[in-house]
Amino acid sequence: MTSDDLLGEAVSELYGSDPEEFTQHRGDLVAAARSAGQAAVARQIAGLRKPTRSAWMINRLVRSDPAAAARLATLGEELRAAELSGDGARIRESSQARRKLIAALVPQALAASGEHNPPAALREEITATFSAALADPEVAEQIQHGTLLRPARRVGFGTVQPPELALVPPPAAAPRAARPARKPAAVAGRGRRPAEADPERRQAEAEAERERRRAEAAAERERRRAVVEAQRERRQARAEAERTLAEADRAAQAARQAEQQGQDALQRLEQQLTEARHWLRDASGEARRAEAARRRAQRALDRLAD
Repeated sequence: MTSDDLLGEAVSELYGSDPEEFTQHRGDLVAAARSAGQAAVARQIAGLRKPTRSAWMINRLVRSDPAAAARLATLGEELRAAELSGDGARIRESSQARRKLIAALVPQALAASGEHNPPAALREEITATFSAALADPEVAEQIQHGTLLRPARRVGFGTVQPPELALVPPPAAAPRAARPARKPAAVAGRGRRPAEADPERRQAEAEAERERRRAEAAAERERRRAVVEAQRERRQARAEAERTLAEADRAAQAARQAEQQGQDALQRLEQQLTEARHWLRDASGEARRAEAARRRAQRALDRLAD
C-alpha cells in the first residue's frame, strides 16, 4: 500500500467514525503507520483535527450519500448565477429551491448519524452550514470531501458577497472669515454664471454621478460573474483531475493484479519444470538400469547358446 493510500484510508476512517472515538482511533492509526515504516504518513495522521459534532454529522451524511454534496454544489452555482443575472423571478425560484434543499438535508443528516432528538443549537449549526455551503464554494468543497471540521455560517443575505464600502466624509465648510466679501450686483454680473444656471449644473453633475455609479455597478457585476466562472472552471478542472486520478488508480491496480497473476503463473511453470526435471532424471535412471539388465540377459543367452 502506498503512502497516499494509507493516508486516504486513515482520513476516511477518522472522519467517518464517531468523534468521541477520534483521539483514540487517531493514535491507533498513527501507531499502525509507524509500524508499516511510514513515518511521514504517521505525522500527517497525527496532525488531523477532530471535527465538531455537527461537522461530523454532515461528513457522515455525504459519505453515506455523495449525491447530497453534489446537490449543494449545483444549487450553489444556480443561486450565484441567478443573483448575478438580476432576474427577480429567477432569484425567487432559486431561493425557494434553496429552502427546500436545506429542509430536506437537515433531517437526512440527523437520521444518518442516529440523532433523533437533537438539541436546537445542533440543528441550527447544521442548517447554517448547509446555507453557507450554498453561498461559499470552499465550504461546499469541504463538505464534498467529507472533511468538515467545524460548522460554517454565511455573512450577509446574498450568495455573492458585496464589495466593501467606505464612508467618505464631505469636504469641510470654509470658515466664514475666509469667504470673500459680497460684490456689488453690478460687478457680480460680469465674472459669474447667472444664478439660474446653478440648477442646470447640479442636474448635469447628478447625471454624471448616476452614470459613474451605473458604470461601477456594471463593472462589479462583470467582476462577480468572472469570479463565479473561474470558480466553476476550477471545480470542473478539479473534478476532471480526480476522474483522471481515479482512472490511473484503477489502471495501476489492474496492472498490479496482472503482474501478480504473471508471477503466479511463472511460479507454477517453474514448479512444473522442476517436477519435470525430477521425472526426467528418474526416467533416465530407470532407462539405464533397464538397458544394463537387457545387456546382462543378452550375455547370459549368448553363453547358453555356446
